[in-house]
Amino acid sequence: MIRKGFTIESPLTGSRTIVLESDQETNGMGWLLEIHCPPRSMPDIGEHIHTDWTETFEIISGTAFYKLNGKRKKAQAGETIVMPPGQFQVHPWNMGETEMVYRQRTEFERPTPQAVQDVLGVFATMAGLARDGKIDAKGLPKDGLQLAATLQTLGKYGGYDASLPIPAQKFLAATLGNLAHALGYRAVYPHYVGE
Repeated sequence: MIRKGFTIESPLTGSRTIVLESDQETNGMGWLLEIHCPPRSMPDIGEHIHTDWTETFEIISGTAFYKLNGKRKKAQAGETIVMPPGQFQVHPWNMGETEMVYRQRTEFERPTPQAVQDVLGVFATMAGLARDGKIDAKGLPKDGLQLAATLQTLGKYGGYDASLPIPAQKFLAATLGNLAHALGYRAVYPHYVGE
C-alpha cells in the first residue's frame, strides 16, 4: 500500500516524488504529492489526458514549464496551475538552473480509494522498471505486453496517453491487456510499492 511518506525516485529524470496525502488522508478522493525536479529535467510523464480528474499544481520554488491543450506555458514560484478534466496536458518540468519544487493535488469526482493506490502504484512501478532497464527513452515500457497492462489500469480510471487515440487504447486494454494479465504482467508489482 502506498501511504503518506512513500517516495518515488525517477532514474530517467532524477525527480523525487513524496506522497503527502494518499487515499487515507483524502478519503479516496485523490492525492497530494510534492515533486522535486533537478535543474534542466524533463517531465516524468508524457502528454496525457484524464477524463474526470482535476489536477492542481502549486509551484513552490523555481520556474516551471508545462503544457495545456498543446500550448507550452511558464509558471513561477507562488503561481498555481489548474488542469481540468478532458484537457491534454504535460505536468510541470524544470528548465531552470536550480531545483524546482511543486505540489500536485489530484481530485476525483467521487471517492475511489483503489484508483489512488493503482495510479500511484503505476508511477512507482514505472520508476522501478526504469531502474531495471525495462523503460525506453520516452518513459514507456519496452515490452508491449507490459505497456498493455499499464494502459489497461490507467484507462480503467480515465487516464490516457496522448500519443494514441483513446479508442485504440481501449481496444489494446481489452485485448492485449487481458492477455498480458493472463501471462502474469501487472501494472503494479508489489516489490515496487514496498509490499
